[in-house]
Amino acid sequence: MPKLSVAVVGGGIAGLSAAFDLQRAGHNVTVFEAADRWGGKIYSSPVGDRLVDAGADTFLARVEPGYQLAQDLGLAEELTTPVSPVPAYIQRDGQLHRLPQGTFLGVPTNFDLFSQTTLISPAGIKRAQQDLTLPPTDTSGDISVGAYCRARLGDEVTDRLIDPLIGGINASQIDQLSLASGAPQLAAAAKAGPSLVQELSKMQARIGATLGSASAAPVFYGLPGGIARLIGALVSELGGSGPGDADLLLGTPITNLTDLADFDHIVLATPAPATAKLLAPTSPNAAEALSLVEYASVAQVTLEIPRTGIEPVLDASGVLFPRVDGTVLTACTWFSTKWTHYQREESVLIRLSSGRFNDGRAFELDDYSLVDRLLSELKTVFKISAKPIATRVHRWHQALPQYVPGHAERVDRAIGAVAVDQPRVQLAGAAYSGIGIPACINSGRDAAARIIRMFG
Repeated sequence: MPKLSVAVVGGGIAGLSAAFDLQRAGHNVTVFEAADRWGGKIYSSPVGDRLVDAGADTFLARVEPGYQLAQDLGLAEELTTPVSPVPAYIQRDGQLHRLPQGTFLGVPTNFDLFSQTTLISPAGIKRAQQDLTLPPTDTSGDISVGAYCRARLGDEVTDRLIDPLIGGINASQIDQLSLASGAPQLAAAAKAGPSLVQELSKMQARIGATLGSASAAPVFYGLPGGIARLIGALVSELGGSGPGDADLLLGTPITNLTDLADFDHIVLATPAPATAKLLAPTSPNAAEALSLVEYASVAQVTLEIPRTGIEPVLDASGVLFPRVDGTVLTACTWFSTKWTHYQREESVLIRLSSGRFNDGRAFELDDYSLVDRLLSELKTVFKISAKPIATRVHRWHQALPQYVPGHAERVDRAIGAVAVDQPRVQLAGAAYSGIGIPACINSGRDAAARIIRMFG
């Protein structure tokens, strides 16, 4: 097999995963990263005297690529799972409400259990029950998650449960989130039958049967020291000896594809706006489609607080703050309850998240004002009587691509145009068919596999 030279532009998890597979297949790889570190949105930084996730702190265990990469890198034995006894709470009117039983993705699936919640009013529950008898909802034209769920279940359940759970994952606004691209499980249920409640109940039963089996795997994984250890291991492997050579270049932006003319193939694992600029001279149709991909920015404040200085000490992974209440605070993750490796007897570790699609208020505040604003909103449900031992503010500008209605068509148009205009270029990353860590890994490895198959 001929040894190819491949340029990978972008040193996040997608680009590094592509480079890892290409090198293992015996090809020569050069990875170009404009920033001064590897990992993109996967990053750990100090909070006090320890490294703490500043990006994602977990990835889905039941999606194969994440675990497979950890296994390939020799980290599988160190993977850990959340230990919090309660999944999450949702705030309403200054009260903490447990995530209601009898729900799946925020959708009621068992009204006998769901009716016990105090989060949703009796009128809201009654409206949601209409889903059982309503005629099918038209989902043609790539309807939004919000439009579909409001039609089936009403506003209260949609705003109080579905939006914080589904929209909160990627700082999305569900009224501008594609049902097909942004919530594929809901889309599958919508296609299967008229009642969203009944179809998700069937899906939940199938998943529950799998979870209850003897071979059941965890739902989420994390790593002591942070998910960024995946990045460190990838860089280490690429920097070692392998069937192919690898050059890793930080602080090296690529501004024109002509700079890569000497390479046989190119993997563009950059955010959609950067990819659009690179493709504009040679593939204007692809560039135009990718320029339409919008992003949300998020800001996080991570605090270590004396255990005696906050009440109650939460027994859950965190608290969700619905968009409908107008808070800047979107979620509070209790790292020290969620993960064994963040637990300390004398203090708690929490992360306050802010920023949503089309809500840039967090970025109008300086760091001091942001901490003050998020703490004041947190104090509506927690009593805080001590100053933080350590504080970290981290801002992710243009962090999360938004799969607004029409996303799949735009992506298909971009990929199709690149295949015609730039056949030696492959696209990878969060902007295409999945935002989570496993999806990005899969995107990078798929790009590598396409190149390898051409010459295999």
